Amino acid sequence: MGIHHFSFVMGSLKIELLNKLKHLPPFEQVVSLYENKSEFFKEMHNYLIGGLVISNPQLFMMLKPIDGSADPQGQWYVKNPDTWYVRWVAGQGQLKAMMDNVSPLPFVMFRRITPNGDTKIRTYKWETMYRKVAENEV
Repeated sequence: MGIHHFSFVMGSLKIELLNKLKHLPPFEQVVSLYENKSEFFKEMHNYLIGGLVISNPQLFMMLKPIDGSADPQGQWYVKNPDTWYVRWVAGQGQLKAMMDNVSPLPFVMFRRITPNGDTKIRTYKWETMYRKVAENEV
């Protein structure tokens, strides 16, 4: 699956850079995408306090529960969240691992980095996305 990214700040990413980063651990892949590394660490700090960060040699993820009807940027400590906003998931096949390790909400929201650039932000029903990633698991 590679790196999944949801951001309104970074804009288009260079796929050549992503290809060069494949040999790095997932955490280092994500950090390398930031020109200003302090911005990444500031953002990660926010997710450590108000969201969820999981990192090991095979995966890195940052996500938070949000109200899916509103812009995810700036949403912290939502009282009745209905959507997991996935800021980063990096590591081969790790989207299912993420879904196996968080309490399900009705929806999951993210965008992908593809050879053609970033996709638009997308929202899927949790069950639909889980079935899709489970089917693609090797």
